[in-house]
Amino acid sequence: MTTYQPYNEYSNVNAGGFDTSESQSSRPNTAGGQNVNTLTPVTIKQMQSAKQHVQDGPYVFMNQELHHVSFVGVIRNVADNTSNVTLTVEDGTGQIEFRKWTNDSNDMSHASQGEPNDEYNSQVAQDYSVGKYIKVYASLREFSGKMNVQYAVVKKIETFNEVLAHHLEVMKAFATVNGTLSTGGAESSNTINADGNGLFVQDNEPPKSATEKVLDFIRAQCAGKDSNSFSVQTKLIAQSLNMLEDDVRMYCQTLTEQGYIYPTFDEFTFFIL
Repeated sequence: MTTYQPYNEYSNVNAGGFDTSESQSSRPNTAGGQNVNTLTPVTIKQMQSAKQHVQDGPYVFMNQELHHVSFVGVIRNVADNTSNVTLTVEDGTGQIEFRKWTNDSNDMSHASQGEPNDEYNSQVAQDYSVGKYIKVYASLREFSGKMNVQYAVVKKIETFNEVLAHHLEVMKAFATVNGTLSTGGAESSNTINADGNGLFVQDNEPPKSATEKVLDFIRAQCAGKDSNSFSVQTKLIAQSLNMLEDDVRMYCQTLTEQGYIYPTFDEFTFFIL
């Protein structure tokens, strides 16, 4: 039986969770000071074609407001800057580059010494390799007329089914917002045939009751909270619901793909949509 430590050691908020006060001032707000917690699956071309109709307003692409976005692509280049890497990602519609910072103290120590990058392969650079597919969760920002992403959370893709599923979600989101596809509730995510069975088989789908418990817990923890300074850790969920953390991560991945939650500060902390 796995024993979990009390979550007070990694949480300083009354309701439990993950709180980082410094993020409050650094993370962006939408126009009018309101935080819009929507995650939209997109292609790189959609991001690069998005425009702001009003100053400090959301980026818009063909009636879609893009606040937090997710996209999938293959790594075409990795530039090692020791304390961070610059990843160039391409998805068939375009390519974009962004920085991913390290959490490894050895990388930061080496960077502070000012030693040449070619003498040292940082840990963050070793995490990524050319030709591998990744999924990125981020916010859009434009610098010098060029679209960039910020606060990127990168998830390695284990099966090509995730690539196909993402592009299907992109088409579904675009069709829904433009009125060519109606949303009929939860059943629409897995079309039901005449026998009442789903037409799509989900490999290793977790028990529905367990997934719902995780979703209900995250929703309760996030109630009234600001996504810029608060998120729920998988460790807290596992401890509170008496589950294995590996199982919780699997449930959270399923809920993320279904559009109920999204990762915030890293791939193990989440907020409700």
